[in-house]
Amino acid sequence: MRVLRGDHRDCKFPVRTTRMMPKDAYLEIKGLRLHYLDWGKNEKEPMLLLHGFMAHAHAWDEFASGFRDRYHIIALDQRGHGESQWSEDEAYSLDDHFSDIANLIEFLELKDLILVGHSMGGRNALFYTACQPQNVGRLILVDARPADSVKASERLKHDLLHLPLQASSLDEIAQAMRMLYPSLSIEICHDLASHGYKEEGLGGPFVPKYDTRMSFHSEQMGCMTEDLWPFMKNVACPTLIVRGEESPFLSREDAQKMSVIFPRAEWVEIPQATHMPVQENPVVFKRVISDFLNK
Repeated sequence: MRVLRGDHRDCKFPVRTTRMMPKDAYLEIKGLRLHYLDWGKNEKEPMLLLHGFMAHAHAWDEFASGFRDRYHIIALDQRGHGESQWSEDEAYSLDDHFSDIANLIEFLELKDLILVGHSMGGRNALFYTACQPQNVGRLILVDARPADSVKASERLKHDLLHLPLQASSLDEIAQAMRMLYPSLSIEICHDLASHGYKEEGLGGPFVPKYDTRMSFHSEQMGCMTEDLWPFMKNVACPTLIVRGEESPFLSREDAQKMSVIFPRAEWVEIPQATHMPVQENPVVFKRVISDFLNK
């Protein structure tokens, strides 16, 4: 395990960059229309990015801008999130996400891909890789809890309670995000809010783009989640487990245990970060990923 030290002042990656935006693309899977961002470079090694619960594909924009010249980057709006369609029957299980990811990978003919997932996206990435190990060359799990924990469930309940379901402005939403995650810059909070919320009608309130029925269902279930420990031994590829140093979702003990159970894994902590190390400390996060991919 490595604990990284440093911030944007001592690293080669800039905190903010002039971004070239990706192409919007869509795919229908079993009647559900899914949206994804395609950063081009089809001849390069593919990298598929999966966001966390209540987030969206644009959460990866800053990260993707730093790697788009080296890899063919695709970021999926997972079902019920971002610009992807909501499931009428609230089908948001691990199996449902697996089907989406499998069909997307088959449709785009992605081979030996780098699969990166944050939180819920990390759990989906782990499950897919365990079931289809031949398709994944390297796996990166970012602050993804492997099973239930009281601390993680309580923090998710807290986040659900304090992220607005209606707001008068994007500023209000950005401020609420920053209250939950003070290490985020206000600019990043505005980015996340602008892609994660929409105005309801002409002059109406801003409401989430994600299917809020998922939040209500999660609260009813005590914010519990499936046990993925048994699947880890089936992941044959090199795996990187990333934890925010102060994460309330993935404990240090669980991250260390995961690195032992996975056949070929290592783990690292990102300083000055909690559950959102991709955005909280983007400079060090990019360096960690680059180091892993360069091995």
